Amino acid sequence: MSRKKKTEEPASPVQQPEPADTAVASAWQTNGGSQQVVMFRLAEQLYALPIESVQEIQQIVEFTPVPDGSPALVGMIDLRGGVVPAIDLRALIGMAVQDYALDTPMIFCRTHGRLVALLVDGVEDVVLLPEGCMQPPSNLYDLADRMFGICKLPAGLVIILDPDRIVPDTTLSDTSLEREAFL
Repeated sequence: MSRKKKTEEPASPVQQPEPADTAVASAWQTNGGSQQVVMFRLAEQLYALPIESVQEIQQIVEFTPVPDGSPALVGMIDLRGGVVPAIDLRALIGMAVQDYALDTPMIFCRTHGRLVALLVDGVEDVVLLPEGCMQPPSNLYDLADRMFGICKLPAGLVIILDPDRIVPDTTLSDTSLEREAFL
């Protein structure tokens, strides 16, 4: 009597869910082909934000410090009658904080449905990213979960940040009492 080998049915391939940052990056990149970003510097590294999230760029203005706020939350700004939190992007990504000067730029952008002012070292330009230049970030980067990806441009490697992930919602909720006081 011959024995039949028990054959296992091939397991149906389990599709691993795409990591959130990769899914967002591919959706962002394929949305209409090439994308425009606002490029800026922190130290010597180039970063960028999608232009859709940027409202305007200004030089630093006087801000009112916020007691007991997040270390990245440096204060509140009156922008045409609206109260906007001023956030030091260096502090958000773990870089050493520097003193601000009169020429320190602020990028006003929308995140979590609110307008925020991000303090950066310098604003470079609005750039049209070539189609297909976006590469997903390696999980070795501490910022990987807060990035859309990395692009190689003639100016160098540019880290494309996701404004909804780079600015934690908790940073904005720290300002809720001050915001309500002005409303």
